[in-house]
Amino acid sequence: MILRSLDKKYNAIEKCLQILSIFSLDKTQFSINEICEKLDFNISTTYRILSTLEEYGYVSRLKNKDYVVGTQALYLSAIYTQSNHLEQIRPIVDAIRDISGETASFFVEEDSMRICLYRAHSRDEIRHNIEQGSRLELNRGASGRIILAYGKRKNDKAGFYKEIRDDGYYLSIHEHNPSLFAIAIPVISKSNIFVGAIVASGPISRFNENKKRLLLNILRSNLTKIVMP
Repeated sequence: MILRSLDKKYNAIEKCLQILSIFSLDKTQFSINEICEKLDFNISTTYRILSTLEEYGYVSRLKNKDYVVGTQALYLSAIYTQSNHLEQIRPIVDAIRDISGETASFFVEEDSMRICLYRAHSRDEIRHNIEQGSRLELNRGASGRIILAYGKRKNDKAGFYKEIRDDGYYLSIHEHNPSLFAIAIPVISKSNIFVGAIVASGPISRFNENKKRLLLNILRSNLTKIVMP
């Protein structure tokens, strides 16, 4: 009986998370019928879960009866920002974007993926298709190579990832997106702990050796402002 009760609670929690996970930048609101169809839930269960999520502020119901992400997400975002020192990272990423004219991003590792925690898009018309919260493969792209070199492969005594650490940066061209370049460097705390990777990226048409040197100088000079413990 106890195990059956625990199973029911687990299933309810899992269904809550499944509902929250379907919201995206491309699709920000859903009707209850759309949720049922997408997740193959029955309507009574879905309505009950949505009512609970609404009560706790995780979803809101619009006048047209569609559901959107609720304001509790903002509060959780504020907690995450503080606990992960993003209040320091954000102005630095913004400054790198403003000085370089290219998109700047901050990535960390989570569950063997690289997660974009903050992104300041270039102000030109060429936009990347990666947004904050995006989860990408760890073994591709400039940020992924840096995260591996200073994380899981930090003890390599020779080879590819040792060379990245020796250089102190990684340049990705035609690797994640054939039309883009990306150059990344590690973020190291005052206590010498690897935190993540900061990246500058843009269209390959704007990249050359002089741009590489300029971006490395911008990235490194701005990272001196980080004082993470």
